[in-house]
Amino acid sequence: MKAAKVLLGLTVGLVSGIGASAQESGSSPQKVSVAKVQMITPANSSRYVGRVEATNSVDIVARVEGYLTERKFTEGGSVKQGDLLYVIEKDLYQASVDQSKATLEGAKATLKNAQIELERQRQLLAKGDVSQAVYDSAKATADLDQSNVDEARANLETATINLGYTNITSPIDGRISKTNLNVGNLVDSNTGALATVTSVNPIYVSFYMGEKDLIKDREAGLIGDDGATFQVGLTLADGTKYPSEGKISYVGTSVEEGSDSVELRATFDNPKNLLIPGQFVNVSVKDDTQTPMPAIPQSAIQLDAKSHFVFVVGADNKVERRDIVLGRQSGTLWEVTSGLKDGEQVVVQGLQRIRPDMTVDPVEAKS
Repeated sequence: MKAAKVLLGLTVGLVSGIGASAQESGSSPQKVSVAKVQMITPANSSRYVGRVEATNSVDIVARVEGYLTERKFTEGGSVKQGDLLYVIEKDLYQASVDQSKATLEGAKATLKNAQIELERQRQLLAKGDVSQAVYDSAKATADLDQSNVDEARANLETATINLGYTNITSPIDGRISKTNLNVGNLVDSNTGALATVTSVNPIYVSFYMGEKDLIKDREAGLIGDDGATFQVGLTLADGTKYPSEGKISYVGTSVEEGSDSVELRATFDNPKNLLIPGQFVNVSVKDDTQTPMPAIPQSAIQLDAKSHFVFVVGADNKVERRDIVLGRQSGTLWEVTSGLKDGEQVVVQGLQRIRPDMTVDPVEAKS
């Protein structure tokens, strides 16, 4: 009787086991969340503190002596090359020009008479009516008068130049500082700067790159002897990004001993004068030559003793283990330097319930 009960129990258990096994084999595929491999351009950027510098700065100085009679600019305003900035009294210089003109005209008249006399003596010499000495004397007089004309012409040019210096103009486009001397002051070439014109468009931003970064970028071909290929961006003090990018226009020729860094300088367009010399800015440099590479969410990545790996769902919905090599993190994604290609599907949820060669029901994960 007891043996019959045991046999019955085993039979029931065996039937139950067969039923459970049949149910498992007939169950629907495991649902998993998947994400497609994306192609992104690797982020290769660094940040530095930079200082804005003028591309050109010129002190405005007097080149002749005299009293300032006019100031023609607004302090702090914009000026163009050739704009009149100051006027020095002209009377003495105009008088010098007039005197030089008169002297030149007198010298020309004297020379004309000497040339007429020289021609007359040449004709007489040809006839034998005068000696060679008489002709030579006439020629010497004409030559002397010619030199007097040349000297008078040079003096007139000098006087005209000095008269021109009474109008002090801007040598460059830019913004002009406040004036150091006002109308009524006596100025000359030793007075010093009357004002300073600073060129602000384009404008420079200088920053210092660490020696290690410099070596890395040189080895990558990003920095050469004549400049660099990467683009430069700026963030202003209020957190806004400067609207245009700059280009490296200078790479330092030596390493700063105190900081083990090298100076780099970028040139920016500055049409609205947002950048002011002396201003501090945040500089970011990035390499735009990088080619796109695969990237996946961090949730898809697993690690064992062998390597990093992911589960890839193929066209037949079968799971495949794929060993990968990771690059750098870019936002919420990880770059993959080896093991994946664009468009493949990797499992991001349900990883604990799957294994290689298993058929699954993939559902695209919500972004």
